[in-house]
Amino acid sequence: MATFPALIQLVRMLGRADALASLGVDAEPDPDELSATQRQRLSDLIDEQLDNVAVELLDEAASSDDVNSRVSALQFIGDRIAGFRDLLNDGQLQRLTSIVESGSSDWG
Repeated sequence: MATFPALIQLVRMLGRADALASLGVDAEPDPDELSATQRQRLSDLIDEQLDNVAVELLDEAASSDDVNSRVSALQFIGDRIAGFRDLLNDGQLQRLTSIVESGSSDWG
């Protein structure tokens, strides 16, 4: 099951106002209580914003004191992506991982 902090992070990366409007709520809901309709709306928004989510993750890694190489960046981002596993479908997880790997290819 997805954790509340993972949903908050994903909503932030998607754009909080757009994500909450898409879910039809005023504040981040408990991820375990998302309806099938809300999950589909979230999935649609993720499809639209997947590149932006990848950029946010790469920026977060670049800003982290714990990241000093491509390997550590991919580990850092991989941990974040793992937290989203119940919020993204398999295709989205694979595409996000691929985008991040490509985006980090020039890190030393």
